[in-house]
Amino acid sequence: MLRSTAVMLVLTAAIALSACGSGDDPAAAGISARSAKATVERAADVKLVAQPVPDAARAQGLRASFSNAPTAAQDDQAVFLFLLEDAAVADKVKEAVRGSVPGPSQLIVRGEILVVYATNGSDHAAQVKKALNAL
Repeated sequence: MLRSTAVMLVLTAAIALSACGSGDDPAAAGISARSAKATVERAADVKLVAQPVPDAARAQGLRASFSNAPTAAQDDQAVFLFLLEDAAVADKVKEAVRGSVPGPSQLIVRGEILVVYATNGSDHAAQVKKALNAL
């Protein structure tokens, strides 16, 4: 659980420090938080709950945040879903945190959606990637 909290803090800090991008990704435009959440929940076989979005992170492009933190140990995986204002912000965050996400965690990015995925059991990362690409 400590590792999950560290990942959340690193990503929140990176989002707050990243400048907002102005590019639009038509392929990812219009993806709702509800749709992204349901997609990741089905693919990873977890229940995600909304996480608070700090004002500074919201001002820099973080629209919504979800995780399975309350049940991560029971789920044998930690899943953090971040919806950003646009794909440019997601790319900047990805580059900023690439070396900070503890291994063997994975950073999965599709348009303005960023998922940090770590497993201690069954690995659903491939299903999450495939599901996000289908959005």
